[in-house]
Amino acid sequence: MAINYAIKYATKIAERFKLGSVTADDCGNEYTWLDPNSKTIRIGSVDTVPETQYTRSGDNRFGPVHDVGDTLQEMTCEMAPAFSFTIDALDQSDQAIEKSAARALRRQLDEVTTPNMDKHRLKKWCMGAGVATQEATAPTKSTIGSMILTANADMTDHLVPLDSRTIYIPTKYYILLKQNPDWLGVDSLGKEALTKGVVGQFDGCRVKPVPSTWLPDGVYFLIKYKGSTVDPVKLQKYDILPKVQGFSGPVVQGVTYYDSFVLGTRGYGLAVVGNANVVLPAPVIAVSSSHVATITAVSGTTFKYTTDGTDPKYSSTAQVYSSGVTLTEAGQVFRAVGTKDGCVGIEASKKYEDAA
Repeated sequence: MAINYAIKYATKIAERFKLGSVTADDCGNEYTWLDPNSKTIRIGSVDTVPETQYTRSGDNRFGPVHDVGDTLQEMTCEMAPAFSFTIDALDQSDQAIEKSAARALRRQLDEVTTPNMDKHRLKKWCMGAGVATQEATAPTKSTIGSMILTANADMTDHLVPLDSRTIYIPTKYYILLKQNPDWLGVDSLGKEALTKGVVGQFDGCRVKPVPSTWLPDGVYFLIKYKGSTVDPVKLQKYDILPKVQGFSGPVVQGVTYYDSFVLGTRGYGLAVVGNANVVLPAPVIAVSSSHVATITAVSGTTFKYTTDGTDPKYSSTAQVYSSGVTLTEAGQVFRAVGTKDGCVGIEASKKYEDAA
C-alpha cells in the first residue's frame, strides 16, 4: 500500500518551518485577506487636523473647520518562491524512501526557504523605515551604543511604544555591542529572553544578531517595533508525491506565497542606521517663482512624490518623478523621497509658499 507522505509529515514540516524563522515572532499578523483568492491588502487610515485654542465668543468657537481626508495603502503580495526535486529510491522499502524524503524536505525548508523569507522581510523592513540615519563612519566599540540610543530616541519622539522593540544587527557589529558596559545578556534577563534568536537586551530592546549578509549591504542595524508591519503568508504548500511517472523515488515540491509591508501610519516603528550605500540622502527640491517643484537628479536613484500631503513612501497616490510638478494652491506641499532596491530614503519637502 502506498504511503501518503504529505499527510504523514504535514505537522512536522509546519512545526519545523515556524521554529526555524528568526523574524516570525516580530511579524505583524493583524490584517487578513478579504477574499481567499485575493493577493492585495488595502488598508485605509483617517488623517488628523491641527488643534486651536477654544474661544468663548463668536460663531465658530472650535476654530476653523478642516476637511478630514483618508490615506489608502495598497499592498500586493508578490513573493512566490517554489522548488521541486526527486529522490532516487535507496532500496525497495517504503521506510527508507519515507525517511529520505522527509529529511530532504526538512533540509530544504531549514536551509533555503526559511532563511530566504527572513532575508526578504528584513530587506522590506529596512526599505520602509520611517527613521533613517546616514552615518559616514561604521560603528566602533565606543560608538555603537550611542547610535542605537539616538535611533531609539528618534522612534520615541514619534510616539512609538517603548516595548516590543527588537534590534536586528549583523554579527560583525553585534560583537562590538556585546562589549558595551550597558549590555545585558540572556543570563541577566532570565527565561523571558529565551525567544528564538534573542541573545540579550540593549536600551530596552531585544537583540537578535543575524548573518552579515542578511541585511542590505551598508545597514549597521535595524530597530523594529512589532506592530509596524504586515507580513502575510498566504500559502505554504509542500508535497511529497510517492508515485510519479519517470522517477524511481518520490518527487518533493513546494511553494511559499508571502510578502512583507510597512504600514504607512506606523513607519516610524522602524529605524535604520547605515552608510550612504543604503540610506539615501534627502532629495534636493527647488520651487520656482511660478510654483513648479523640481528635484535635482541623482544617478541610479528614482524619486517618488506626492502633493496631497500623504507620505510618498507608502501612499497609493505617490508618483514617480520625471519632470517639474506645478503646485496649484497655497498650503500645498511637495513631498519626495529617493528609492532604490534595498535602500531607504530620507524624505524632503517644499511648500507652495517656498517659491523662490
